[in-house]
Amino acid sequence: MSKIIIGIHGLGNKPPKNILKDWWEKSIIEGLNKYNFPVRDFDFELVYWADILNKEPLIPDETNKLSSLFLAEKYLPEQNSISNEPPGFRKKAVEYLEKYYEKILVNGVMSLNHPSLTDLFIHFNLRDLESYYSSSSIYYQGVKRLVKDVMIERVAETLKRHKNKKILLVAHSMGSIIAHDALIDHAADINVDTLVTVGSPLGQKYVLNKINLEQKSNSKNKLKVPDCIRKNWYNLSDLEDQVALTHTLSEIYECNSKGLKVIDKLVKNNYMISGDRNPHKSYGYLRTREFAEIFNEFTAPEKHSLFTFLKKIFQ
Repeated sequence: MSKIIIGIHGLGNKPPKNILKDWWEKSIIEGLNKYNFPVRDFDFELVYWADILNKEPLIPDETNKLSSLFLAEKYLPEQNSISNEPPGFRKKAVEYLEKYYEKILVNGVMSLNHPSLTDLFIHFNLRDLESYYSSSSIYYQGVKRLVKDVMIERVAETLKRHKNKKILLVAHSMGSIIAHDALIDHAADINVDTLVTVGSPLGQKYVLNKINLEQKSNSKNKLKVPDCIRKNWYNLSDLEDQVALTHTLSEIYECNSKGLKVIDKLVKNNYMISGDRNPHKSYGYLRTREFAEIFNEFTAPEKHSLFTFLKKIFQ
């Protein structure tokens, strides 16, 4: 069976699709090389949805920082940086950060306990998310449609186009929300071998509240791993990522009917540009050791035993 890697980008306007696709591929290859994994040929398709909400893409060569199309964070190979944190510090810090940092920022601002504050924060900082969860509509292919439906449709159509392949679905940031919704209700009949969410806000209270409301309206009472995921759902997050503030999706999403659980992995997102680090950037996540290991496992040639061969013959 042939294999396909499908990526879904995150929040905000982006450079043109062909450039963003190329930068994702370079990031993946960079991680494979860094951690001495073989760089095999792979098919990669990017689900690009920035054009749904933005008339023009960002311009990589734009030098005017005041331009609305200026691209501040381009793909760059890893920059050398020195870490002074003691061994084991990140793991020891998890419990503290989850208990206090998330309580203040997520439960406070994004919990809907103070709707006006939440709406204000969403409006000024997360307008893509605001459009996704509102009744905002656009004219798409000559028809007036909800923004959310168009985004989900792009993901679902891409998955269905590759339904006869082994699929590795990689979703960054808000892309993980779109992927989740597509897998639950719009592409539930498509087998996805492995889902990887990176920098995901799926554990944020605001997002969980929205999902729960939709689940109840569809007579579903519990959050669980989508049944169409066949092998693994890996969730990668950096402790300093201000979008992926909840690092343990395994405690939120129940096993699916196959007994599949979310596997949470704490990683170090090393993306940096002009001396400034952004631990949420997709390029940094795609070149981590943890992602390289997942990618290598997926792309590795399948081992066919005699038993497997005979099983296929007599099926």
